[in-house]
This record gives sequence, structure tokens and C-alpha cells, in this order.
Amino acid sequence: MVRGVGTDVVDIERFARIMRRSRDGFREHLFTEREIAYCERYKKSEASYAAVFAAKEAFLKALRTGLAPGMRWQDAEVIHERSGAPTMVAHGLCRELLGEGRVHVTLSHSDLAATAVVIIEDV
Repeated sequence: MVRGVGTDVVDIERFARIMRRSRDGFREHLFTEREIAYCERYKKSEASYAAVFAAKEAFLKALRTGLAPGMRWQDAEVIHERSGAPTMVAHGLCRELLGEGRVHVTLSHSDLAATAVVIIEDV
């Protein structure tokens, strides 16, 4: 049974501009070490960062909490299976709220925008 659905769209250039102008440690505030390593593998890393951020936002929408008190951006982590398919790992309060739920994630981007859809399924 579907518990929640979330979607998000991020303007890649705007997101890249925010990241460039932000204080030191901002990237590390939003992303885990694994997410940073994944995004930095690509020539157009800003598109990957935007897609991963969109997935985090979509996940929080699917949980129906947004970034609630006690949550950190790193509590919602996008990882990739061997096949390359994205999936979500929840930590901290996100993990508690997710419980035994199964997360389905899809990411996409064009030159202008990145998008993500997350479905949380009760198992």
C-alpha cells in the first residue's frame, strides 16, 4: 500500500548559484560524503547535486513532514545500487518516521531542471 508520494523540481542554475555563493560547509550540510563523491564524478556535477537535492525534498514530502525539527538534510541519503538505480537510505528521525516502509526513487534532469519522485510503500 502506498503511504506517501513526493515530487520536487530544482532549477539547476539557480541551485548551482546558491551553492557557489554559500558559506564553507554548506555542501556538507546538505549532502553526505557518499552523495558528494557520487555527484563529483560527473563533469556537470551541479545537475547531479540538484537531482539529489530534489530527491531529498521529495522524500520529506512523501513522509509528510518537510524538514521537521530534529531532522537534518543528511538524514535522507540518496545512494545508487550497482545497476545505477537510485534509492534512499534514511537515518535519524527520518529512519524512525519511515519505519519498515520501502522507498522508491526516480531522478531525472535536463540542462535546465532536475526532478525527483519518491514513493513510500508500506510493507
